[in-house]
Amino acid sequence: MANRVSKAPEERKQEFIEVATRLFASKGYEKVSVRDILAEVNGAPGMFYYYFKSKEDIFLACMEAYFSERLKVKVDLLKNKDIAYEERIKILRELITKDIRSFTHSFDFSADHSITDNSYRLWELTHYIGRFVEAYAEFILEGIETKKIENHIGVTKENAREIAAFILYGAIGTIYSDAKNGKDEPHSPASVFQVIGRIFA
Repeated sequence: MANRVSKAPEERKQEFIEVATRLFASKGYEKVSVRDILAEVNGAPGMFYYYFKSKEDIFLACMEAYFSERLKVKVDLLKNKDIAYEERIKILRELITKDIRSFTHSFDFSADHSITDNSYRLWELTHYIGRFVEAYAEFILEGIETKKIENHIGVTKENAREIAAFILYGAIGTIYSDAKNGKDEPHSPASVFQVIGRIFA
């Protein structure tokens, strides 16, 4: 075995996450072992368990890293007023469509390719949406204040967060309603975008 290169703890942890994410995406959760991950990073078992309690734990860490990276991109986009409001809507929809394809590939819901218990994915997905609500609420209010979208449903500063949450959780529930049970691929987000567009048209 080649000599292991000494790395800072956070750098080493990130390496584990990157390697595990790649392996989960290519082989599926069930076919990846801790030993496989260790082989890729040239590490010993003690090194893995210093950072993670189990394979399930690193699986969650992979999803957390995945969502955190994409969340920042979307939040930065919504807050970037140098980009026209309508253009930000277009870009956001493109990002969401791309991320859905990437998510279902990397963290496959199908029973024969990934973890049997979907609660890991669903918890992380729900947590991610919760972190996006505030930025989306502010974006809705900006659109109303600048007359870029209509306010047929009575959005106010007081209820904007609740309405944003209702829309986001409803959209994700619709897109993943069948896929989360291992039945089908996620629904196309296009129909969901149409519904949201009609709400603010």
